[in-house]
Amino acid sequence: MGMAKLAFWITAGPELEEKALAGLILAARLKANRNQDVQVYLFGPGVRLAANPSPRIKEALDGLNQASVPVSYCPANAKQYQLEEAMAATGYRSVPAGEAIVELAESGYEIVGY
Repeated sequence: MGMAKLAFWITAGPELEEKALAGLILAARLKANRNQDVQVYLFGPGVRLAANPSPRIKEALDGLNQASVPVSYCPANAKQYQLEEAMAATGYRSVPAGEAIVELAESGYEIVGY
């Protein structure tokens, strides 16, 4: 099996926690168990997940960190939800959505939406 380049674009927020969890957990497993090239981008309501995570979301985000999966987020969404400080504290990379999606596509990533 070759190396896949997958970018998990998480738009599901706290109201859709189960959906978001599925994507976050799969991303971590693909990296940890299959050593695939995986990234996660938090967009829209997805930004709210990381700013104030439930215990299950925190566990999933910790799994991404342990698997060395890069996580980025949209700074405009952080500002929109008044979560700039909380998101800065996560240590995740702040990248405008338009720039992020073009960069991922140009780098050959398949974008998977959750």
